[in-house]
Amino acid sequence: MHPGKGRRYRSYLLRCWQEEARPGRAPVWRFALLEVGREWRRWGFGDLEALMAFLRSEVMGEGEEGPGGDSASPVEGFEP
Repeated sequence: MHPGKGRRYRSYLLRCWQEEARPGRAPVWRFALLEVGREWRRWGFGDLEALMAFLRSEVMGEGEEGPGGDSASPVEGFEP
């Protein structure tokens, strides 16, 4: 990376899994991203919309740390 220039790419490992449904409810998909290479940060997402919002924020340059809030949360030692 050149001084004064932002990162031009990001690499992530995406994990997807389906949690068992509670009685009377449909199964729920969960997602986790691991940023590969730079700092090896991890985020967990409760639904696809939160994952997409985070990726949109990263690509559009709204911040290095992500959008924050409940939709994207850093996860240490995360194992689905």
